[in-house]
Order: sequence, then C-alpha cells, then structure tokens
Amino acid sequence: MKKIFALLCVFVAAAFARDISAVTVDGAGVILHENGTWEYYQRNDKIKDIRESAIPEDQKFQITIKYEKYEQLKKDMETYLDAMELPEEQIKDSVRTLPRGGIVRFQVKKEQIKVGLPRTFVYSIWQGGKNPIYQATVEDIEAKPSEQAGIMDLVVVPIYTKPKKDMKAQVKTPNGRQTLDFVIPIN
Repeated sequence: MKKIFALLCVFVAAAFARDISAVTVDGAGVILHENGTWEYYQRNDKIKDIRESAIPEDQKFQITIKYEKYEQLKKDMETYLDAMELPEEQIKDSVRTLPRGGIVRFQVKKEQIKVGLPRTFVYSIWQGGKNPIYQATVEDIEAKPSEQAGIMDLVVVPIYTKPKKDMKAQVKTPNGRQTLDFVIPIN
C-alpha cells in the first residue's frame, strides 16, 4: 500500500509540474514544456547539444550564394578587356566564352577556412527537374579568393543555359546528416 501511495504522489507531482522529462524512442532525454515546446535534456550523454549557442565559434560555417547573370558577366568582361586596350574582335571572342546562364558562386568568409582542419561538402544545383545540373564534392581548403575582399569562392559553377525560373542549391556533408538548402532567385 505504501508503494502505491508513493507512486501516486510521484504521478500527481509530475502532473502539476511545469516541465516534464521524457525519453524518446531512440533513448534521447527531452524536456516537455507546459507551452507545448520541447528541448533535449542536456545532461544526457547519449545526445549532443544542438542549440546555436552550444556550437563553438570555430565550428560555425556560414555559406552564402551569389548568382551573377550573363548580362552582368558580359558587361564586366567587356569593361575589363576594353581597359586593357584589346582589339574589338578579341573582346567579342572572349565574351562568346561566357556561360549563357551566368555563374553561381558558393562563398564563405576567409576567416572561416581553417587550413589544418579541412571540411568537405557536397555542392548541388538544380534548374528544375529531379537531377542536379551540377554536383561536386570539394574541400573548403580548395577555395579561391573572390573579387570581394575577405570572401573566398568555395565553388564557382557555370550555368550554360539561361534559367527560366528560380534555381535550387544545396550544400551538405558527405554523410548527408547536415544540409543547407538555398533558392537562387532569377529576376
């Protein structure tokens, strides 16, 4: 009878508590809040703290995408080659080599690249359809300086056909556990 009473007291105390501790099917501890939200229980050795504040600054990696249209590429190249005082025919030949759809740059700030700690990512771009028009696995230490100070180009992708609608891009780890999806607006 004492055991039943003690169990009933624990149940009643838990029912009136603001937060409730629980265990998920895969064994991770969580805290269920009164307002309907939940979070991982941080003292559980089986899980990692995934909150933004728990990620060390040297582990954060913020990738951005820059899309340059063909028209802008053409204008920039003509200006550059004209400043070099090249003949008109040579300028026209150089402009013909530009990709008609423009280029997509996956970029990151220079200070985020750690030479001794390379990170490998899979870069993909879709231009409609199920299959990507571009996909490559590249380490961040292969990045090249961009025209912008302090910015590195992780990958520069030529788009050979003019996009008719917004493109989609994705950066993910090779194991697929972490992904970052982008929509590249075509205006």
